[in-house]
Amino acid sequence: MKLVIDGVTRLVRRYRPDGNPLRRRTDRWESAGLVVAALLILLSLWPATAAARQAYAGALATGAGRQQVRATLLADTPVTTLSFGEVGGGGLVSAGWTTASGRRHTGKVSVLSPAKAGAQLTIWVDRSGRPAPPPPSEAELRITAAATALMILGVAACLVLTLFAAFRHALDRVRYRDWTVAWALADDHWRQSPS
Repeated sequence: MKLVIDGVTRLVRRYRPDGNPLRRRTDRWESAGLVVAALLILLSLWPATAAARQAYAGALATGAGRQQVRATLLADTPVTTLSFGEVGGGGLVSAGWTTASGRRHTGKVSVLSPAKAGAQLTIWVDRSGRPAPPPPSEAELRITAAATALMILGVAACLVLTLFAAFRHALDRVRYRDWTVAWALADDHWRQSPS
């Protein structure tokens, strides 16, 4: 924990605005660039929140109109013959069901365990009465929204930090150039001074 606190303290000391006469102009630019980068990342919260709400609404709309109905199997589940005997299992089986509007439908439904013709099971159907997956749960909706928000924030943070790194690299080049010029001037001064 002490390492984290020391690291944060060093960063604050490095980038805080102060009247230090040894702080170069490029150091002040770098501090300003860091403030701009932090503000841009904070500003990305708004589009991330908007995208999360849109993802939540979109996922909620995919499950809208789905309802549970009772279906009656029209055939037995398929039996698989193995070397040690026959195994009844699930699979797609013909079934019939009636929607809330009273329309009768038939089609293939997924059955997970062995069952005989005439057995009843509950299935989900869409607005047109076709078998459909169940609507997303509240937890799934929230996870979708949170994942969308985190993805937007992550992309924004990566982009902003990449731009800040490029800005800092450009400042380092200016610093190295200034350093080289200062050393050349110092070298000239030392060569000209009498021994």
